[in-house]
Amino acid sequence: MKRQILMVKILLFVVIASALVTCSHYEGELHEIPLFDEEFWGEWIRMDTGDTWYFASNYRIAAGTYYTTAVNMEKQSDNVIKITEGTGPKYFLYASRIRNSTFGASAVNEDGSRSLFARVLNVPKGTTALVEAVKNGMDKQTVEIGDEGELEAENIIAGDDYIVTIDNYEFVVTPNTDGDNVGTLTLTDGVNMKTSIVPQSPYTDMMRLYSGESYNLTIKFTNVGNTPSTAMSYWLRSPPGLKIIGNTNSPSLLTSGNLKTFMPGDTQNVNITILCESISEEFEFKDIIIETQDVNGKKWTDSVSLKINREWVTFNVRSDRAINGVVIVPNGKAYYFQTAAGTGGLFLAKIVVPKKYRKDYLVVFSGASAATETMYSFAVDRVPAANFSDYLIINLNQYRPNGTEGQAAAISYDQEVMAYLLKDEANYYKVRFTD
Repeated sequence: MKRQILMVKILLFVVIASALVTCSHYEGELHEIPLFDEEFWGEWIRMDTGDTWYFASNYRIAAGTYYTTAVNMEKQSDNVIKITEGTGPKYFLYASRIRNSTFGASAVNEDGSRSLFARVLNVPKGTTALVEAVKNGMDKQTVEIGDEGELEAENIIAGDDYIVTIDNYEFVVTPNTDGDNVGTLTLTDGVNMKTSIVPQSPYTDMMRLYSGESYNLTIKFTNVGNTPSTAMSYWLRSPPGLKIIGNTNSPSLLTSGNLKTFMPGDTQNVNITILCESISEEFEFKDIIIETQDVNGKKWTDSVSLKINREWVTFNVRSDRAINGVVIVPNGKAYYFQTAAGTGGLFLAKIVVPKKYRKDYLVVFSGASAATETMYSFAVDRVPAANFSDYLIINLNQYRPNGTEGQAAAISYDQEVMAYLLKDEANYYKVRFTD
């Protein structure tokens, strides 16, 4: 049958449903009027605890607990939500992964013949593709396929799963970062293959890959068709400047290997190690071309995309008590930190993120109570001063008022900041790097 009933999709929905069931409510129960408007959809970080929150149209997950009730909140900016729960304390959520990204793909059609030499053709221009978020049934869009079979989805949440439907064929894709290319979607009956790439532990963030560093990644081969695939071979072609230096599936050949027979919905993993040489741009996308062929001669060409950053920067924080904060990377995500006890009675944190030029990073400190007010300092790519005992609190107010994103104090990348965090307040700074 033409419509592909994907085992991958079924498994995803089973996992989500089982995780999101509370008092017989399911994520799939959509309502005409959503609980949460689309401006809130995505992942946020609660500053005072570091807990992750996720908003969809009709539910929220807070610190791993599923809720289908509204919460009293105010959107203060694109990056900040203020939460008020009853008579309890107010606190803030900061944007981590929100609907500010895009992904691209290519769609091809097998010509329908059963010959071993069956051709693939670009899906005709003007064909539409439906793109739906797996976690959020109201988050969907229709995009038109271009001249070369290309399509682009906008306003997506990088790191989330999406179902792409073209002519009743369905594919689950996971864009890892803004601007990601999720590869080729092959419209074919019978057995069908789709590949993706994910990090191995301890690398959990595909947005922080850098040139000159090696990374352990996993290429996932999934049978997204409705019939078994007989045993197959694969070939990996890396672009200039990117090397595959390890392959646990095929340690001798590195860039080619063999896989066992696939049942529909099955996934087999190939663990590789990559190393990207120096790059000239701020970042570059590197596509690994993946060719597969089963023993019956059926072939596929797909690709996976890696965003390689040229440089990183390190935000170093010192404080005299534990302090919470986030560093929000422009067009990236938020990275939560809390200073931890170090030597000499100091509390320390180090946050390493991609270096982007001519755009503002947002650095925020908040979450102090009367008992945890603290002096703190921070600097970029160097260790800031921590002689807090030499200062009076009244001498550390030069950046005030900086209690909202709109009031954020502009800080040069070579500037050192020392300040005091009051209870129930937030301190905002924006940092920009120039060439």
